[in-house]
Amino acid sequence: MNILEKIVRDLRPDLERRKREIPLAEKDFPCVPSLRSAMPGIIAELKKASPSKGLIREHFPVTELAESFERSGASAISVLTEPNYFLGSLDYLKAVSKRVKIPLLRKDFIFDRYQILEARHAGASAILLIAAMLEQDQLLNLARYARELDLDVLGEAHDAEEIKHLLDSPVTLIGVNARNLKTFVTDLDLVTELISNIPADRFPVAESAITSAADIHRLRQAGAKGFLIGETLMRAPVPGNKLAELLQ
Repeated sequence: MNILEKIVRDLRPDLERRKREIPLAEKDFPCVPSLRSAMPGIIAELKKASPSKGLIREHFPVTELAESFERSGASAISVLTEPNYFLGSLDYLKAVSKRVKIPLLRKDFIFDRYQILEARHAGASAILLIAAMLEQDQLLNLARYARELDLDVLGEAHDAEEIKHLLDSPVTLIGVNARNLKTFVTDLDLVTELISNIPADRFPVAESAITSAADIHRLRQAGAKGFLIGETLMRAPVPGNKLAELLQ
């Protein structure tokens, strides 16, 4: 069992509990801005930990960090909500949604419609769907349901086959992750190559392993229109200042 499979396995028990104990209606949603309309730009990620790097940022005042990203020029914010391996929380998303006006992405391992409904109620503008963990019919079903709830979808791939699955779906925001979620090895050269082959009617977003303005320039030259950056910002002494530096 690879790490991606373990993450999904360990999410299921609490998800089933929430579905039983916290019924959610498909109405009375908060108004949210569009992630697609906010691009091009940087999606700044709030990430406390990861399976490959362990604890990334011990001091983690999510609302203060989110506000600093907004002030420093982020086009959107990604909020990790996976609790077991990334130390995230849906409460982080709820709190941030009350403090910033830019779009919010729920970054999680989504495989159930209830998770999408949670995201919408929590104030998300978009959700992440990971091609590596979803069969094509699951991907289509979840992407269509998200759009029914007026949520944008960022589809994530890390190889050509996964990009094909996303291109055969209604997903328009195509995230290309430098980090293989089965091995956690990163390869920015592969991202550059894959992005250059995404058709013009889609919106490529480079994810992971971006550490400098030079990386952003290189990826932009390849065709990237968005940049999801987490660890580089979270390890900086002042994340908002680091974001401003990357935007120069």
